[in-house]
Amino acid sequence: MDRQKYMDQREVKLLRTATENQSIEDMEAGRTDGVLRWMVVDAALSTGLRVAELAALRCGDVNLSRSCLTVTRSKRKTRKPETLAIGRDFAEHLREFMGWKTRVDQPIGTTDALFVGQRGPLSRQGLQKIWKRAIRLAALPSELSIHSSRHTVAVHLLRKTRNLRQVQKQLGHASPATTANMYADIPFEDMQAGVEGLYDDTG
Repeated sequence: MDRQKYMDQREVKLLRTATENQSIEDMEAGRTDGVLRWMVVDAALSTGLRVAELAALRCGDVNLSRSCLTVTRSKRKTRKPETLAIGRDFAEHLREFMGWKTRVDQPIGTTDALFVGQRGPLSRQGLQKIWKRAIRLAALPSELSIHSSRHTVAVHLLRKTRNLRQVQKQLGHASPATTANMYADIPFEDMQAGVEGLYDDTG
């Protein structure tokens, strides 16, 4: 995986911290932009979903009691729902977000869109714009598109678990070969650590 296509831990922390802090300020001031932006960023970095899959999420896809999402994915020309596990922190954020949506009079029925902007449910383009604003807010490289969150999840999940099958299921790849071809390699950070001090005198 090209190092320019995903974020390292420092960049992830910068992005999450900047957007969460802005969300807190906006919520206290009665503004909606920061709250929505933080939810979009957290969702992208917590799930690795494609932007189209994020845009298609409905409130009914969120199962807080079991900490999972229902995601409809296209595989081999067919579309079917899959259950995606989510972490406790993200599940709690979703719970708070649902409460916030209720307070600002956004419907949270089964078929209501999860991500709603001033003009209605957010499209892929709308989500991309929100992500770009978050990247600017965190002063990160502009080439980091919302798709980079997908690569970021894959790289860090594989480093943590060493389980290629889990990465395949998380990303929704139809074939394990696709996952292996993209991510089953030596992480850039490990390569960097390997060449660091290559010719230092170790005594």
